[in-house]
Amino acid sequence: MKITREILDRLAQSLVATRPEEIDCDEWLSRVGRLLETVQRGEPVPAELAPVLHHIELCAECDEEFQLLLAALDDSESLADAS
Repeated sequence: MKITREILDRLAQSLVATRPEEIDCDEWLSRVGRLLETVQRGEPVPAELAPVLHHIELCAECDEEFQLLLAALDDSESLADAS
């Protein structure tokens, strides 16, 4: 794999965005349910969920999963409302 300027730029951006209280994907998965509920209700994200939100800003895979889960919840609400 050739290291390009783009790869170096993305790596530098990730390093700058890293925080001491970083969580990994497993920790994110164990806490994402509460974030989904908060976002779905339109409430502000409480401080204890900030690392969960920050993780999806850095991790494309977890962000994609979060968006899919949020869409699924929205769809299930729409179906419930239609009943």
